Amino acid sequence: MNVSDSNNPDKYPLNVLTLKMYAQLDKQDNELARKTLDDIIFLLTPAAKGYIYTQIHKPYLLEFEGEILNDLWLALWQNASRPSMRWDLSKGAIFQTWAIGILHNKIRDRLRKEKRQNRMIYMATIKDDSKGIELQIIDPDPMVLDQLISMETSETVRCAIKKMPSKYREIFMLKHIDRMKSRDIYLQTGISESTICKRLKKGEKILIDLLQNKWD
Repeated sequence: MNVSDSNNPDKYPLNVLTLKMYAQLDKQDNELARKTLDDIIFLLTPAAKGYIYTQIHKPYLLEFEGEILNDLWLALWQNASRPSMRWDLSKGAIFQTWAIGILHNKIRDRLRKEKRQNRMIYMATIKDDSKGIELQIIDPDPMVLDQLISMETSETVRCAIKKMPSKYREIFMLKHIDRMKSRDIYLQTGISESTICKRLKKGEKILIDLLQNKWD
């Protein structure tokens, strides 16, 4: 009976090393197992880096390559320490394919975390004859910042706000210009706080879109 290529460990050095690491862990020889993991990392790194570059399309996120790789190495070690989580040779997939599947999830986790925790802030100052107003917008896409920062902020932002639909502009002005809290806006306008929150978020998005489109 023929053995499939994927079930032939000798054809794939990573398969051989991984099975060796599992055997060492089963014998509770953690020191040797960690050395074998180092050999696995050495062979897997080029493919892992190549996959990261194909999946991350924003250059500034490539600075997290090292962290993503470390997340992968840690996951491989943790899975190896739990027999139920190990790569299974009998299922046909070679170890590298299985490991890249884990890497794919680590990349998605990093991108979600970056979007959630490190949203960039675009600062624009609108000045008139009587006072300076500092407008702060949280931009959900950091790459937009590069487009906005080159614009003249004072007059362009003023014009963009004027172009916003009135129901969004009203809430936006009360919140960002008059610095009112949602509760105070409700008391002044009679608009529920949940609606205020929705209109504020929508208004911020409209303003970002207006700035990106340069008033077209």
